[in-house]
Amino acid sequence: MYKVFLVDDEIVIRENIRNSFPWEGNGGSEFSLAGEAPDGEIALQMMQDVKPDILITDIRMPFMDGMQLCEAVSHTMPWVQIVILSGYDDFAYAQQAISLGVKEYLLKPVSAQELLEVLERIAGRIREERRAQADLLRIKRQLASSSAFLREKLLSEALSGVRGEENVQSLLERARALNLSLLARRYLVILACPRGGEEGRTLAQSALYRLADGSGDAVHACEAQGAFALIVLGDSDEDLEERAYGFAQAALYEVERATGKSAHMCIGEAVESLSELPRSCHSAQRVRRAMELSSDAEKRRIMGVRDMEALPPAAPAINLDVSPLSERLQYANREDVEGILKDYIASMGSAAIHSVMMVNFLYVEILMAASRIIKEAGGEPREVIDAKLWEDNLFSSAPEPEEVIPLAREVLEKAIAFREEQSATRYNAVINKARAYLAREYQNSGVTLNDVSSHVCMSNSHFCTIFSQEMGVTFTEYLTELRMNRAKELLRTTQMRSSDIAYAVGYNDPHYFSYLFKKHTGMTPRDFRREAQGS
Repeated sequence: MYKVFLVDDEIVIRENIRNSFPWEGNGGSEFSLAGEAPDGEIALQMMQDVKPDILITDIRMPFMDGMQLCEAVSHTMPWVQIVILSGYDDFAYAQQAISLGVKEYLLKPVSAQELLEVLERIAGRIREERRAQADLLRIKRQLASSSAFLREKLLSEALSGVRGEENVQSLLERARALNLSLLARRYLVILACPRGGEEGRTLAQSALYRLADGSGDAVHACEAQGAFALIVLGDSDEDLEERAYGFAQAALYEVERATGKSAHMCIGEAVESLSELPRSCHSAQRVRRAMELSSDAEKRRIMGVRDMEALPPAAPAINLDVSPLSERLQYANREDVEGILKDYIASMGSAAIHSVMMVNFLYVEILMAASRIIKEAGGEPREVIDAKLWEDNLFSSAPEPEEVIPLAREVLEKAIAFREEQSATRYNAVINKARAYLAREYQNSGVTLNDVSSHVCMSNSHFCTIFSQEMGVTFTEYLTELRMNRAKELLRTTQMRSSDIAYAVGYNDPHYFSYLFKKHTGMTPRDFRREAQGS
């Protein structure tokens, strides 16, 4: 099934295409109408959310015209196939469209049969592209070229660490010789971790490298640490965040589509220079480990350093034999504390617990582990744990393990409880604020993803990622559900006309409202009212 998104400022044109074309469930075609918009600005935000396969767009529209939309889509969602729909037989438009990778150009009015032929050609190209991705031998030959090898080696060197201004400048000069731009004000690393064995890895590599190549030197890809490193360049922290989450969404979609398997996109912290890339890469590795240990790893497939606090406690999967206490507790929940402490004490040796020196060591180790947990959750240790524990060595008078463990457990459970409280509320607050805003504004037909993300002080891409992962539905799906539920209530309890209900729940086009309502409920508004009111 291929998802199609329609953009045209003329309601009549959208209505004609919507109603005359044999969409999925209305003619048995392999195309579904994923959404529509009256201008490019609204369309771009909705497309970031629904991620269509094909875009049909008019050229002349208010706010953001079709050419601007095509350019933005070609950079942020390069997998999208574009069909230009215009009433202007202007060769200059055709030339510009071709330069943006547009391969189909239709003149209005277009018949359902003409559009079906175009969409079937595009579907054929998509299938052929997927077959080409499976050509492992071709991909390996391409990556084995000397230029690709040198680029890969240089990027790996940057990730490993380049010290000193002279060495950084040397690396930048070598990059320029390979037509590789690495000069930026901010950098971060995304670790892309696909699944699916060797074949899945090769398909993922092809998809990621193709996306990076199409980013206009905003992202560079190479292999790193059993995954793929995506080096993202930006002018500011805000620009970098928007670019990183936007690219991560596109990369996740492309990799999962190519491999048929889930993947993780682990976003590291922002750094100011190439020499600090290892720090960003290391933080991305921390995110990767947290995601792998998380009990809902399938739900959260894109995550940044700042998002780690929103992870629920991980399923117990910690190597208790090698890691220090603070690491053993990094992803533990309160129920794990007693077992971890017993194993930790046992690993010190049977005689150690009777040694005053070792008991004091344990005391300090526990306070340090608790302090680290609280600080990483944004708290102040002395405000969470009783002040006397920082002053009196309570453990020195409790030489038996059965006396030590309850005291230690109390300290650590307080720290972990604080972490869980912060984790549970961090994105709950964002989501609740967004939902409250939508509850007030859903009837406004002009409300957009940008309005809501600005309201919660996040970039579009970051908010989109958080919302879909926390809510289990996309922003667009949630807003549609909200509007449909209100429409059903009005149909059940009032005698308002269907067109008036459409306007009341945020749709300027009553026919589009009816189309969505039937798609959502399986019934027309009239049939729903007749059944609900028993008439």
